[in-house]
Amino acid sequence: MPANPTLLQIVPTLAGGGLARATLDAAQAVIASGGSAIVASPGGAMVPDLLRLRATHLELPEGGHPLWGRLMLPGKLASSLREARVSLIQARSPNTAWVARALARRLGIKWIATLHTPFLADGIAERFVERRQARADAVIAVSEHVARDALQRFPTLDGRLETIPPGINFDRFDPTIVRADRVIKLASELRVPDGSHLILCPARFDEDRGQKILIEAVKRLGRDDVFCLLLGSVGAPTAFERELERGIVAADLAGRMQIGPYVDDMPAAYMLADVVVATGGARQGFSRTLVEAQAMGRPVVAEDGGGAVESVLPGVTGWLAPAGDPAALTEALQSALSLSTERRVEVARAAQEQVRSRYGLAQANRQLLQLYERLG
Repeated sequence: MPANPTLLQIVPTLAGGGLARATLDAAQAVIASGGSAIVASPGGAMVPDLLRLRATHLELPEGGHPLWGRLMLPGKLASSLREARVSLIQARSPNTAWVARALARRLGIKWIATLHTPFLADGIAERFVERRQARADAVIAVSEHVARDALQRFPTLDGRLETIPPGINFDRFDPTIVRADRVIKLASELRVPDGSHLILCPARFDEDRGQKILIEAVKRLGRDDVFCLLLGSVGAPTAFERELERGIVAADLAGRMQIGPYVDDMPAAYMLADVVVATGGARQGFSRTLVEAQAMGRPVVAEDGGGAVESVLPGVTGWLAPAGDPAALTEALQSALSLSTERRVEVARAAQEQVRSRYGLAQANRQLLQLYERLG
């Protein structure tokens, strides 16, 4: 890239979650290297965090007809960015890839498509949009699972595809620096019952990411001393969030399972948990939750089959259950909850060692900056 490059990232939301965090991490890396960072999105809870990095945010329209957005947004963005001298564009979803490609052609620069999940589209129109990502000048897969899926569907990606898992800031996700008052305050805010064993499952509620299976698994546990918290609610409840609430009531888990808000202080949230769960199976491209939880020394349980489990050492740092199998998930949860104090210490040590060796933020940023430089 040229001296003092400017990276534009186009993202579907900054409302929280792994995709938004990866966006901010990339922006920070570019700024720290002497460049500038712009993020175009419909906004969200993490916009103030982005602005604190001295990055620029361009507000995109929320919702609307997707075809209108694909046709109109490139021209509008090109006008807004005329003086910004953007060097490179990075898209972080299929729909934003469509916009990024058109905008890159208008500006005469290269663009990157980031694959955060395997290719999942069923309809003709959705598959057409996904194929746009395969036409990028470079493609980033966030896990080996996503990379294998991409190469199987688009063999022409060979040579343009690079696997770069998101990095984790281990200075923040360090159990030794989380004060007790932070944990107590958060427990009160989230209304975690005193003396309960906490199962924590952070995830967005825009679609089913396996939370229904978790409801059934917790029901099968049949333990009154276990409390399950589904974190990630943002603003007004989504249709799927309301569906989950009805499922919790139907499973007779009211008082033992509840939906909680998006939490900024996730290190404290992990310290509350006895076990952290990631569901989703083969649809999961990567799970920041699993890596962060292990960095905090927490046992983890995940549905097998996707890229999320690449961070888990089965039987050493966590447990894997076949996707869509609530009975197996129940068994895995029971194993994690039944750990002795000595075994829990062993699991924590092994988990911290392996994620710190593989998922450091500095390592991920170095790979990103090297790719940006090659394309510039």
